[in-house]
Amino acid sequence: MSAEEPLDRIVLRYLQKRGYKDAEKAFLKESKSQKLTEMALVPHLGPDAAISDHILYYNEEDADPNSLVQGYRLLRDWVNHSLDMYKPELMRILWPMFVYCHLELVNRDEGHVAREFHRRFGPDHLLLHEEDVRALAGLATPAHAESDATARKFRDNRIPISCCQYTFDLLVKYLHHANQMALLAILNAHISVTVVKGDPAPHTDEAELSAKQVITGVGPPSRIDKFNAKYDQGRWGVLEDSVEERAKKEGAKNAGDGAEGGEEGGEGGDGKEGGDKGDKDGGDKPTKDAAKKKKEKDDKKEDAEDGGDASVKYEPTIVPSVIPVPELDYHHTRAAIEDIRYRVELGRGALPSVAFYTFTHAHKYLHCCVTASDASLVVGGFADSVVRVWDINKSTPGANRDTEEDADGAATNVGENGEKLDANSRIARPVPCVEYVGHSAAVHGVDLSPGHDFLLSCSRDQTIRVWSTRLEIPLAAYKSHRFPVWDVKWCGTGHYFASASNDCTARVWAMDESQPRRVMVGHLADVDCVAWHPNTNYIATGSTDRTVRLWDVQTGDCVRIFTGHRGGVRSLAMSPDGKSMASGSDDGGVLVWDLATAKCSHAFEGHGGAVYSLDYSHGAGTVLASGGADETVKLWDVSQSALNEANGGEAGAVKAENKASAAARKPPMTSLRTKSTPVFNVQFTGRNLLMAMGARAPSVRYQAAA
Repeated sequence: MSAEEPLDRIVLRYLQKRGYKDAEKAFLKESKSQKLTEMALVPHLGPDAAISDHILYYNEEDADPNSLVQGYRLLRDWVNHSLDMYKPELMRILWPMFVYCHLELVNRDEGHVAREFHRRFGPDHLLLHEEDVRALAGLATPAHAESDATARKFRDNRIPISCCQYTFDLLVKYLHHANQMALLAILNAHISVTVVKGDPAPHTDEAELSAKQVITGVGPPSRIDKFNAKYDQGRWGVLEDSVEERAKKEGAKNAGDGAEGGEEGGEGGDGKEGGDKGDKDGGDKPTKDAAKKKKEKDDKKEDAEDGGDASVKYEPTIVPSVIPVPELDYHHTRAAIEDIRYRVELGRGALPSVAFYTFTHAHKYLHCCVTASDASLVVGGFADSVVRVWDINKSTPGANRDTEEDADGAATNVGENGEKLDANSRIARPVPCVEYVGHSAAVHGVDLSPGHDFLLSCSRDQTIRVWSTRLEIPLAAYKSHRFPVWDVKWCGTGHYFASASNDCTARVWAMDESQPRRVMVGHLADVDCVAWHPNTNYIATGSTDRTVRLWDVQTGDCVRIFTGHRGGVRSLAMSPDGKSMASGSDDGGVLVWDLATAKCSHAFEGHGGAVYSLDYSHGAGTVLASGGADETVKLWDVSQSALNEANGGEAGAVKAENKASAAARKPPMTSLRTKSTPVFNVQFTGRNLLMAMGARAPSVRYQAAA
């Protein structure tokens, strides 16, 4: 309280605080003081100053928990009966008011009042904030609020909202005149209001706006663009000595050698190989070359008509690595280059073939799965803490079925359960399975190293383990996380790996060290998924806080924050050229981000449940595969031509937000439904064969019987 305040006002506040009503009335009459509302709404004070001034008049009435519930109810009714012009913006204030009223009741240890408050008003916010509403429902005591991650997120950060100046003035004046001191205190202390110029937006997509205005820990949404702009000089590209670049150089060298040999042979040269070839084919060569060129031209024209990107040359940007990158194994490198030679370029005119692995009798037991880049191994992590590996190369296509004699003495084929089968049918032999036992809780993440020599697994027991697939033994256990580890991924060159955990952190490890090299701190909730950039300079993390963050591996700093998802982020994938990233969320949305601008370039909505897995096709990366809880595999066109087409052929004429909205209306190129099997993983092999897998769910009839 300032010493320069008039003495009459100091005395008046003392009488109010002590509850001397009669003395207060007499004092007001004698001193002819202003009324309280007039004192608070001094004309020269701005909105913030008026709120701060009002907080001084907090009285005993506000300590009643029922008055807090009544105040929120009155505010809700006032908003619902306001003019349609201002109602959309006024509705935004109800969510933060609901959150902090609920937390205030819990902190006062009024658990029964908080539960009733949540029961009455919580359903209003389920559509846009389902996860947070359900998390708040579990808070009943101050101890719960102190330890809960959701409560801590709201306590340590302000909820951002935006509205025009007139809407904000309407809100403040209502709270003044209704004497809602507790709600004014919440507005002043816990809500970050961004006042925008102009009239209120009449038709705003509130779901999209809510997705962008999430709590990030760096302030209101306007600061995110400034934050991303600080790191505009990114290294978005691939390594110079990557397998793709080696294959390209080797192909160019072979093409040059072949052309040189052909020229020597065409001249009837006396070289050994070139001369023989020239003597043999020298006369036909011009005709064959012309036919070949004509065929290539026709193919390109056909692909262009189909909307494919075969005519677009794939030229990635070359960048150096800022961390020591180990050399890949020679045999693995040769195998990868061989896959590139036989790779099929995909597009709208050439969709991939899809193979699906089904885990039977594993519903609710299979938590994660992955396949090798050549589809030779299938790995699954299970709820019984065991990691199981199937070697597909050791399986056999089948053998003749057992035979039995029927009543007439004729031989018949029988199956494993004694059923009669056709004479030509064959029985499939089981694929050899190796079990890796070491974890003490459910396994939530598995991944194979680039050469398939090592296997990573992470578990609810807070540990990460590395196994040798050749020796079939455990090699090391890494312990640093304090809570369950949800995901783990190898670097594209091996040796390094990253983990994501319930402790809101991601960590970067090296195989030869027991402690993490980097700890990435910044997410406000569980980090559910992690992905490496192709050049190993960055990792991306997706979190339950509905944000995706990009981290510099060398410094451990966050260099990008992406907001726009309406649910927790469950899957991530990096494009082969290192310039784009895709993320999938619990609400079924798939967003594609431009890493350089930190803007959304494509937004797809088609899944009816959480998107569990994403992967780009190899090469130009024009096809994005997604699999989710709705038991479907979907293929999306993420080529530049698709973006241009969505924007009327002018990629630079529309803002990123409009680009995403236009692309969201486009259906997937194809949607493949499984037989009652949620899709846990989708993954392109080196030759662009799409592998998908999941655990079959029991039928509805079976569940009803159980």
